[in-house]
Amino acid sequence: MLSNIWRNQEKIRYLVIGVWNTAFAYLAFGIIYYCFHENVHYLVVSAIAHFVAVANAFACQRWLVFHSTTHWWGSYLRFNLVNLVVLAFSLASITILVEVLHWSPLASQITVMMASVVGGYFLNRNVSFRVPIDGN
Repeated sequence: MLSNIWRNQEKIRYLVIGVWNTAFAYLAFGIIYYCFHENVHYLVVSAIAHFVAVANAFACQRWLVFHSTTHWWGSYLRFNLVNLVVLAFSLASITILVEVLHWSPLASQITVMMASVVGGYFLNRNVSFRVPIDGN
């Protein structure tokens, strides 16, 4: 039964893998922030952590969520473009939360990451891992 749910429910897979990707990305941010926050601005830390997390997220979403069989290089480029949009949203949002609302960078990062889940699903499903109309 559980394997049927996993196999047939893309949104469930996205959420489960999303929990892993979020934990991985937050851990990457936390480690980089902890190691370099005295010398590196939190926005630079966020950007570096983003690129580390994107490599992990691409592999997980391509094979475990969307079961994509499209050429990996095109999917990877589209995935990175989608995630650059998410990064721009994240950097703007974390700036507002830290500088205007005086939240901590760590609390801001987790809040922004959670807010990106829904938009990321639709962008990745419809852009990164879409099946071309001609089937190629």
